[in-house]
Amino acid sequence: MAEENRIIEFCVLNIAASPHPGGVYVDLLNRAAFNPVNFWGELFATISPPEKVEDGFYRGRLLVWTEINTSEPAIRKDILQEVPFEQLAINLPADVGFNGKVFQYILRERDHVLFLETRNDLNKRISPQRARKIFNELFGPPIQGIEAPLVEVTVIPDEDLLKRILAISKLKRLHIHLVRPNADAIDPQEILDNLVQQGAKSQDVIYVAAPGPDGLKPNEETTTQAEVASHNGFVKGSGVEEDGESVSLSTKEHPRVIRRIFGELGSAFDEALAVARETVLKLTGQ
Repeated sequence: MAEENRIIEFCVLNIAASPHPGGVYVDLLNRAAFNPVNFWGELFATISPPEKVEDGFYRGRLLVWTEINTSEPAIRKDILQEVPFEQLAINLPADVGFNGKVFQYILRERDHVLFLETRNDLNKRISPQRARKIFNELFGPPIQGIEAPLVEVTVIPDEDLLKRILAISKLKRLHIHLVRPNADAIDPQEILDNLVQQGAKSQDVIYVAAPGPDGLKPNEETTTQAEVASHNGFVKGSGVEEDGESVSLSTKEHPRVIRRIFGELGSAFDEALAVARETVLKLTGQ
């Protein structure tokens, strides 16, 4: 594929810290840097420290690699037999990871969102949900410390997905999972206060339609809860469309994907910064 036709992709992660004093998001990234987390099988990841590129924007890299467990046997592929690793006479340096992948990230500090490359110019990929797991672990107490703010990471869903969920013709079930939102999200203060006052990390609200031909009709309060949860948790709805077809949609399963043609602006970093500058998130209005 010609370089000018390479497609790179980005997802958007909402990082919500509670409490969130000034500079907290840069501090979180700095404390996470160089700390490896084992997020799946033999896969590990960490990030580089954030570097300020202009007011309110910070750049860094997510690095993913495979760790070789030398206590497990190897496989001789020519004879299809296990071989104790020590018999291979291979000395693996402890400070080297294998099958590495590198992805750019940009933190937009004003609305605490992180734009992460999920398909790079070498066509290496990481899923948004795997990325969410990595950052949740990087922002957890084992790395950040027990005095650090509580942090929740949510993958921002496809732009119109929440509307599609609430517009299901016969909405039979609506599940709203809400984690503590950052207090500058859309009208969340009462929601946040309720969680904090009760020592709750999250709240699940499930509406099930009464028997009959009509489905749920979410009111303004429920719609606001769902809007906040779409960026701070998840929303899942199921029901039946007008043509009788069953439908089930979840904000967890439909991340927002931003695609760019690599090379239009220069480097992958230039593309990432442009995405972070230009992307408008409807919930925050930023």
